[in-house]
Amino acid sequence: MRGRILYLFLSVLLLASCSKHYLNQKEDFSHFSLKQEPESQIAKVTIAEYKVKVDAQTEKIIAASIDVLTKDGDESTLGNFVCDALKFSGEKEFKNLPIDVVLINRGGLRANLPKGDIKVVNVFELMPFENDLILVKIKGEKLLEGVQTVLEKKHSFLGLKINAKPSEVLETTINGSSIDKEKIYTIVTSDYLANGGDNFIFLKDPLTTEKSNLKIREAIINYCIFLTENKKQIVPYTDGRLQISK
Repeated sequence: MRGRILYLFLSVLLLASCSKHYLNQKEDFSHFSLKQEPESQIAKVTIAEYKVKVDAQTEKIIAASIDVLTKDGDESTLGNFVCDALKFSGEKEFKNLPIDVVLINRGGLRANLPKGDIKVVNVFELMPFENDLILVKIKGEKLLEGVQTVLEKKHSFLGLKINAKPSEVLETTINGSSIDKEKIYTIVTSDYLANGGDNFIFLKDPLTTEKSNLKIREAIINYCIFLTENKKQIVPYTDGRLQISK
């Protein structure tokens, strides 16, 4: 019974996260008891019925990719795709504020996305954490400090172009221009990184912060749906934004 209750709890959490996008009605779970009681036939049937609903949502196809998206390489196709998704959703969530940079940590991307159909469950496997999309503004001086952190673990980003040796940044530009130490830059990332997680210390204590009610995985799901609605497939790519000379 304990395992089934755990499944039910996780299922509620999963569907709650997807509810903004997929559910037209709310489920009432007030009649469920979490007491340690002998498993009844009614409980078995109820959980089985709910599992069907959960599976129907997680197995929903939301996009298609012409090839596998992976974390392979210094600059990865998966990281670039996720950054595109965060910029797309960030522009909508933050009222079309111009976004200079998107940052996401390599370690936060937990699974590849497959070639062919991409389902909701694939995005949950990619991004299982309860991290929120967030916008911060920092000065160029702090951003330059952060570029070294990005290089060290080959984190994913959008908006920057970094030329480097394996352990030394040689040049960093935004839209072809060098980073101005005194200029204020707008960055979209996760609340985990904005709080200094994974050594992103340079994002702590920003000039301003704007939070959202959107999970990172919801941002990815929204982008997938947008592509599908516009009859577009995911095309994995790299564009040389991170170039490391050996």
